[in-house]
Amino acid sequence: MKFSLCSWVFGDLAIEDVIRFAAKTGYDEVEVGTAVDAHDWTSIKQTAKKENINIRGINADASFLKPETDLANPDVALRNEAIAYFKRQLEIGGYLEAEYMVLAPAAPGRSIPALSREEDWSNGVDSIKQLAPFANELGIQIVIEPLNRYENCLVYNADTASYFLQAVEEPNVKTMLDTFHMNIDEANLIDPFTKLKGWLETIHVADSNRRGLGKGHLPFEEVVKAIKQIDYDKTITVESLAPGGHPFEATSKQQLNILFKDMEESLTFLKNYF
Repeated sequence: MKFSLCSWVFGDLAIEDVIRFAAKTGYDEVEVGTAVDAHDWTSIKQTAKKENINIRGINADASFLKPETDLANPDVALRNEAIAYFKRQLEIGGYLEAEYMVLAPAAPGRSIPALSREEDWSNGVDSIKQLAPFANELGIQIVIEPLNRYENCLVYNADTASYFLQAVEEPNVKTMLDTFHMNIDEANLIDPFTKLKGWLETIHVADSNRRGLGKGHLPFEEVVKAIKQIDYDKTITVESLAPGGHPFEATSKQQLNILFKDMEESLTFLKNYF
């Protein structure tokens, strides 16, 4: 098993510094957020190589409720703009030698269909089917993330992820599970792993309050049991958030310090089980 962390949760902290922190703490990988024009990708690749950190995965830059990165947008021009931007991100993934890209088939934060669920679903499927061959040429798996129903109206649990993958029918389109989202939209923490066995390319973990592992009330022993039952041995990625006014990225030194500590303790927590 390899252990990773998400770079985007650190806010404006340079990805190079996130990589250095990951290496110093003992992580194997970093899942890099791919805001294409915001970073020096040569520097990031060189830093990862120097620190012996594998960038196995990238986390798509979609932003919250952003029409021009919404792959299910009913506006064809905006949907094509989204597809073009995700292709640019996949090219960055190819340059970084990443193996997968995590994304949602509708804009994060959009909990209500723009048209109807059926039409949005069709648009999302069509967009992913256009991205899949492009990603495949780069050796990248597209990983559909089930966000909870308050953050996405299309894929929000293991069942909808399974249906979506079957609708897309592309061999390099996989999925994942995230314990924070599972805690909201799954009846239990074991069955989703069984349902998606063979389709999981990564697993995101955070506690029930989206803090580091051990900071909430998530029964993580059940997650461990499920992971071991399906013989999953790829990557577990910590995607915990700092507490505070901003619901996602760390925006202050105090939040960053809390996040650093949570990430350190989460790795220790994981290594006690795997």
